[in-house]
Amino acid sequence: DVTSRRTGAGFAKRVLALLPEEANVKKTPYTATARDGYEIPIFAYHEEKGRGKGAGNDVDGQLKPAVLYLHGGGMIFGSTGLFERAIKGDVDATGVAHFSVDYRVAPESPHPIPVSDCYDALTWLHSHARDFGIDNSRISVRGLSAGGGLAAGVCLMARDGGLQPPIAKQILECPMLDDRNTEPSPSDPLSDSGLVTWSWDDNWTGWKALLGEGVGGKRVDVYAAPARAENLGGLPDTYVDVGTLDIFARECEQYVERLREAGVKVEWHLYKGVPHGFEFRGMQSEIAKRAAANRRAAI
Repeated sequence: DVTSRRTGAGFAKRVLALLPEEANVKKTPYTATARDGYEIPIFAYHEEKGRGKGAGNDVDGQLKPAVLYLHGGGMIFGSTGLFERAIKGDVDATGVAHFSVDYRVAPESPHPIPVSDCYDALTWLHSHARDFGIDNSRISVRGLSAGGGLAAGVCLMARDGGLQPPIAKQILECPMLDDRNTEPSPSDPLSDSGLVTWSWDDNWTGWKALLGEGVGGKRVDVYAAPARAENLGGLPDTYVDVGTLDIFARECEQYVERLREAGVKVEWHLYKGVPHGFEFRGMQSEIAKRAAANRRAAI
């Protein structure tokens, strides 16, 4: 159930706390008003040294790129604070400011609230970009796991809503895209492998919390489950990665194939022999270091 999954998230907290603290990265809190009046917490992370007027502005006064960051947590837990050290590490490595959204989670806030919070945060950043020294044509949307699914949903919303200038890139890291992926097929080699770190039961719990009785049905909104979108044309350049021992591997691969068929430029990384969350479970491994380098290059 949701409660036990939230309790189990303590492991992720302990692992992420092992990451080094980046003293050169400053955190500044903001809020954006959601469509229902809720004040969405947003945290800007930017380099301390060489900082000019705003979070994205360097000493040369040029407008800079930025990332809207959406944390993971299976749609039912997670926060900016949980992933803060990872975010700071990426900001320190790339020099690109990240704006992390503490969107509301299910089941207390079911669909469409989480993805709407994320989109409302995007439009806030988009409209205030110059105040932060940011070029709003160079804003990417980045998400991990559930946040990756939300990032994909936000990009669909931005395309359909005609956001101008459009999102520069979507960066989807082991994204949670398809509510129909709640049990293994008989031929799935992962079904009895014991290597799955986010299971089909976990996935069902997250999707059920988000969608209620509609999970797996015929009328699920594509902004909740982007794998259901029939039209993927007109989306921004895309980065996707996942491990072969992740239950999301097949849905990610199918999404990549369909993006390419729709004419979207895609950078795709399938990492052999690693499960969901491998980059945090084996941070010093060569494959985790390679994944981090690829993600930072995409940023």
